[in-house]
Amino acid sequence: MLAGIAICTKQSIGVTLAIIVVGYKLMFVDSKEQFKEYVKIAITRIIGILIPALIFIVYLIVTHSLVDFINYAILGIKTFSNKINYISLFSNDKIEIRALALWVPISILVMSIVLIITNIQKKENEIIYNLTTLLVYGLAIIIVMYPISDKIHFLIGGLIAIIGMLYMFFLLGKLVYDKINGEKKLKNYKMVTSLIWLVMFAIILSIGLINLYNYAKNEKNTEIKHYKYIEMSQGLRDKIKSIDSYILEAEQNGDRVYILDAEAAIYMIPIDKYNKDYDMFLKGNIGKDGEQGQIEKIKQKNDNEIILVRKSNLKTNWQTPKEVVKYVRENLEKIGEINIFEIYK
Repeated sequence: MLAGIAICTKQSIGVTLAIIVVGYKLMFVDSKEQFKEYVKIAITRIIGILIPALIFIVYLIVTHSLVDFINYAILGIKTFSNKINYISLFSNDKIEIRALALWVPISILVMSIVLIITNIQKKENEIIYNLTTLLVYGLAIIIVMYPISDKIHFLIGGLIAIIGMLYMFFLLGKLVYDKINGEKKLKNYKMVTSLIWLVMFAIILSIGLINLYNYAKNEKNTEIKHYKYIEMSQGLRDKIKSIDSYILEAEQNGDRVYILDAEAAIYMIPIDKYNKDYDMFLKGNIGKDGEQGQIEKIKQKNDNEIILVRKSNLKTNWQTPKEVVKYVRENLEKIGEINIFEIYK
């Protein structure tokens, strides 16, 4: 069921996970009887995957969204030209990200080596089963990092590999524990390991308490619709108010306002507006025709439509479709400015 839901939320990762969920147990089949059992499990899992996937397809058909889904989520992938290499994680300003960036490939390598050794030595099945599961799922979820290996994609994609390395430490601890002779040595071992876990727990707890403290003392919004109790500076609140006031005033005058910027949704959500392509204006999110397709749509707009683009002296999101913004500046009439945006008609 979870693999089916994964397909609904992000198709490339979901399909990869679905294949793993159905297929990875085949690696543990050693006999005809085990194969029969595997077939039963595989059929059950396929049914589980199909339930949410089919419900999703029916929903798309009923809401007349199937064509758009194919356009944006499948055919539109070819327009996704944004890339951040994994190597960039090693220059991240947070030391813990740099450390984990090293941890993940080492974890995969160590798990692979240990798995090979345990298979050769024909060790207990539980270790082989656990390692194989962690390694296979760890490799499957790494697809999240492609092609953008920024902090958030990395932390999601590397999670299982990080857990895998912790499991390696557990196996190492178990190995040491099994080789200890004498009550005093065993007592010392338990004391040291308990101390390690206590320190780790204290670190995690302190991080949580610091986050709670920071949230409690920081400014939170209580006035802008849909953003209640979210941390928000007075500057951002003022910016949303001024831009939203402009949009609503323009609508009263018979104009429709679009914002060609990665931040567009921030301003549209409080006034309950939805503008499809323009509310998450990023490369790869604007359909199979990409930037040229958006330019063609702008060419067809009438005199009652206004377009806002970020001021040229301000930094834009690195995934902004800059060719579209360039077309607006070169071909539409600039009629003014509002806060961080230039106004074109």
